[in-house]
Amino acid sequence: MAQKILMVDDDEGFLLAAGSLLEAAGYDVTQAESAAQARERLASERPDLIVLDVLMPGEDGFTFADNISKDERLAQIPVVLVTAVAESPGQMMYAFERDKGLTAADVLPKSEAHERLVDTVAAVLKDKER
Repeated sequence: MAQKILMVDDDEGFLLAAGSLLEAAGYDVTQAESAAQARERLASERPDLIVLDVLMPGEDGFTFADNISKDERLAQIPVVLVTAVAESPGQMMYAFERDKGLTAADVLPKSEAHERLVDTVAAVLKDKER
């Protein structure tokens, strides 16, 4: 059975392109265009991993990740953050850990996501299995 990925991003083009890459790699991909829509998906399904945009209208990715980390049913789902605003993944990871006390499995600048997303997802899911 294919591992399930929930992609949350308000950029429809990114969802389409990145979702196609993950599906071609054999993952079962579900998409949501907002945190509210993602919450609806999470009410009925449990993905193996969440790919989450940082900047979205309404509830941003940081707040969404913070909220799911407090839900014992969802807290063990790894999150890969993607963002168009990070100067570097290290800077975004530092800000995420410092400001929210959370950790993300990885942080990818959107400019590199198409090149690195499939490998990052595979590595995070492999670590989760350990």
